[in-house]
Amino acid sequence: MPRRLFFIQVFVLIVLTALHISALNLSLYWLFPWLDTGVHFLGGVWVMLVAHYVFIRTSIAITPTRMFVLLACVAFGWELFELWGGIPREANFAFDTTIDLIMDAFGGICGYLLAKRLIAHDRIENYDSTQKDSSESSISAT
Repeated sequence: MPRRLFFIQVFVLIVLTALHISALNLSLYWLFPWLDTGVHFLGGVWVMLVAHYVFIRTSIAITPTRMFVLLACVAFGWELFELWGGIPREANFAFDTTIDLIMDAFGGICGYLLAKRLIAHDRIENYDSTQKDSSESSISAT
């Protein structure tokens, strides 16, 4: 099981949630306009990490196309939520939305690559541990 993947995605979610709640409560999004960009990046990372974890747990094939369609749906869904939820829109709404979607995609790519690396690392560790177990059992049989 991809334990590292689970714990890392939970960690990213905690950081993302704390950052977002703090930014809303302290008006940090308006004081530091670039903060929204970082939050969208982290959101993209988290979506890919949690998607990999869920897909592995449910035995759904992980393909790049499937993962990025999922990311696009979540990213566009969030932008619609911001629009319909009454989040104040600036004069540069189209530009801001474009940057948000680009950062979601960039974070998604980073999250996808991180998840692939963690999964590969777990497979190597699992392979090594099964090799050690089989070599130990053959030694004890002699």
